[in-house]
Amino acid sequence: METVGAASGSQHDEYKLLYAARERLASGRQYREVRAGPGFTRKVFDAIEQEDAADGATPGALPAANLIAAISALVILGVLAIVVWLIIPSTDARQQQQQANDLSQTYFVNRIVDSNFATGLGADWTAFGRLPLQAKDGLRPAVADDAPATLLGGGAVYRGTIEASQPFAVEASIRIPKPSDDVIVQLFITDSPTFAGDNAMTPRELVWLLRGTQASVATPDGAVGFSDTTLRAAQRITVRLTANQADAAVEMNGRKLWSGPNQLDPKKPRMIGVRFLRQGKMEAKALPVVESLRVLVPQKP
Repeated sequence: METVGAASGSQHDEYKLLYAARERLASGRQYREVRAGPGFTRKVFDAIEQEDAADGATPGALPAANLIAAISALVILGVLAIVVWLIIPSTDARQQQQQANDLSQTYFVNRIVDSNFATGLGADWTAFGRLPLQAKDGLRPAVADDAPATLLGGGAVYRGTIEASQPFAVEASIRIPKPSDDVIVQLFITDSPTFAGDNAMTPRELVWLLRGTQASVATPDGAVGFSDTTLRAAQRITVRLTANQADAAVEMNGRKLWSGPNQLDPKKPRMIGVRFLRQGKMEAKALPVVESLRVLVPQKP
């Protein structure tokens, strides 16, 4: 019974405490209110900075990281610019490529000159140089008793000129009775009418030439490219030079030997010719013979 009484008394005390707490709330009294003390905000930010320092971060790290990122971006942009510059051709390169394509796709069908030198040079050609020529059943060096120690040149040049902007082709059919290193035959394009010296050459020429059994191409800058073509005795060959204002190509027996910038003055008219160079005493049966020369232009639209 005492236990029951004690329990009843304990419950009675709890009810009194609850009642007193309710009265305090109802009267608007503050109950265990907590306020932030002085300097609380500063202490919070100090604690945050201390945590960042503990993680290994420093206040100066952020600007350094930005600088590194900016430099990396500039380097990447520079590399991309170089790659684009290497891959995409320049305007000049594109123009040169377009002109080369135009030349290879040009069809030369209209003959403005067609000569076989059966009984002379004719009205279309004029002789030049110190080496005399014979124009009968083809054009060849004249047989002479002298035997020059150095190369002596002479040939025939087309009397007319071709404007630099006019695409054209010149074709020569040549017979080689007996290849010899002592005589050279050349087919050339030049922008100068001045044939000077013993070899009767002009200052700037694009030249196909044959010496012995070796064919080659010489450009106005003095560069020479050799062909791996081997000729045999009594062989006929066909040489074709095509040119426009900027480019040219050389073919022999339908095979391209060379193509590229013609290196001639883009404003000066072109002259076309054939030349022989001889040294020593030559036999008539060993002299090369130009059997025909033709100059062609594209058909007008």
